[in-house]
Amino acid sequence: MIPIIALSVVALSIILTKFWELWRFRAQLSRLSESLSALVQDGNLSGALHVCRSRNTSLSRVFEAAIVHRSQEPAELTRRLERLGGDVVANLESYMGALATIIGVEPMLGFLGTIIGLIKAFMNWETVGEGITISMLAGGIYEAMITTAAGLIIAIPYYLVYNHLITRVRDLTRLTEERTEEFVDLLGEVKTRELARHAL
Repeated sequence: MIPIIALSVVALSIILTKFWELWRFRAQLSRLSESLSALVQDGNLSGALHVCRSRNTSLSRVFEAAIVHRSQEPAELTRRLERLGGDVVANLESYMGALATIIGVEPMLGFLGTIIGLIKAFMNWETVGEGITISMLAGGIYEAMITTAAGLIIAIPYYLVYNHLITRVRDLTRLTEERTEEFVDLLGEVKTRELARHAL
């Protein structure tokens, strides 16, 4: 029971941390994309770069690269942003592997506890011999089954929460891609306006 409870505490801390991180990332994405879009629309690219560099996060580095390399061919710029976007996704998925491992291990620890409990119960039976009673045997088996129940009680709700977190990570990844594409399109429009202005 001690490893089951200890791992459940670790899993709970990961879950709470991930909910906080994902909520904070969504808020940062909205604020950053809106502020950068406003600066770019005003033609203040240096201000937009300053905002990105002051944040110094994997997300801000994606937008920074879009500004710095805006003159590159679209295909090359897309590849560059995809590489940097991989860091964003890695941050979003951090500790999810550990959480999945704990969820998978919890029921197995429960089963292991049950097997050990049954072994002890039958060893006691062998020791007592014919003096064993149904209540003594049932008590040992009852204690052994508690570990299986504990492992499943912890693993099932955590598995549901894990799937919810995976869905949120995918949604945020998709939203990041959309905001990045919109920003690149905006940079293209600004570049077109600059070229037209110079032509005049």
